[in-house]
Amino acid sequence: MLKNRILIFSIFTLFLTFGLQGQEKKFEYNFDDCTYEDATISFPGITPLGNPTCVCGINEQSISLNGTNDILVISDQANKHLEKDFTLEMYFWLDTPTQEVNIFSHRNGCTSLDSLMSLRYFAGSNEMLFELASSVNNYHSARAKLDLSNCWHRFVLVKFGLQYFVYLDNVLFGKILSRETIVFSKQTSLIIGTNPCVSAQSRNLDGRIDEIVLYSRALSELELMANFKYPDRVITDNTTIFKGESITLELGSTCATDILWTPSISLDDDQSTSPIATPDESTSYEVTMNHGTCTSTDSVRIFVADKDQLDCNNLLLPKAFTPNNDGLNDTYGISNLFIVDAIEYFEIYDRWGSKVWETKELNDKWNGSLNGNPLNSGMYLYKIKYTCGGEEKLVLDNFTLLR
Repeated sequence: MLKNRILIFSIFTLFLTFGLQGQEKKFEYNFDDCTYEDATISFPGITPLGNPTCVCGINEQSISLNGTNDILVISDQANKHLEKDFTLEMYFWLDTPTQEVNIFSHRNGCTSLDSLMSLRYFAGSNEMLFELASSVNNYHSARAKLDLSNCWHRFVLVKFGLQYFVYLDNVLFGKILSRETIVFSKQTSLIIGTNPCVSAQSRNLDGRIDEIVLYSRALSELELMANFKYPDRVITDNTTIFKGESITLELGSTCATDILWTPSISLDDDQSTSPIATPDESTSYEVTMNHGTCTSTDSVRIFVADKDQLDCNNLLLPKAFTPNNDGLNDTYGISNLFIVDAIEYFEIYDRWGSKVWETKELNDKWNGSLNGNPLNSGMYLYKIKYTCGGEEKLVLDNFTLLR
């Protein structure tokens, strides 16, 4: 069952990913060959200042900046693309920050708010601050807490018309409506690792940067999730197996040289990136990835069911879900699929009785949208007809969508 879900997700991801490549990428800097060239071979390379070094990264390599004079300058040819619809994404890593850290900036000097875009981290409050402005009358900002259980973090900015959507680690934390199109100064560029307004209380980026990509259109949240690299993350879903069965726990890409899974008693190798788990009871496994200067943690829960104690009338579905792309309760479906032999239909209706989703596939889950458009918060109804133990069952109940 897990292998089928991974295969389906992989095919879906490949479909979306190949659909986004080529014509829509204005540039892609992945640093995999330790150079600063654009992977699409259509955009000028990055200009490094100082002495950045090539180190282990998300797919292969990344660039390490020293927090003082190491910075990366992207060609000013990117400026014209930032005036139209676009999606800008990058992954960053902070080495033990203790003060204000400048992640990136695009501004001409420090005396005005004209054509400003910047991202900073404040260690004292553990907050990220994103700022965007075209003038003092069109200044916007958004703040978000940083998840310190992960070393790698993903930042995404999506522009659609006059709206800007700001994401940190796949969670929307800022929705900005600009009064006008923000035209960035031709006298400066997008600079990674510093800010013209560096002060005694702040420092340049001491850490890593990787996978800097600019798309020429606004990507949807579904496309953003399909592009996610899963660095230092468990990619095995919470799932159920029968007692006596085993399951492989898979990690995404990691540079950690010290990996430890706990509890280890039901694992074949507690220091592997893909240990085989054979739990006798439902177990939550936590993995710690020690990079030396930073430590990441993640977890997965494996439920264990006894075939001799199955209750065919106990079909489990959550009473609420939150499709906000934070990796938790983002989709709605059956939790205990193992009791279902076959499904005739699974239908979801809104409060007015209109059908908003249906499937005949056992593993399908609803993402809270209709025809690609997110639906509003509220109460919904599900209707499921299935077979268990050779008997047909019909269940109806309600649940809540929360945004």
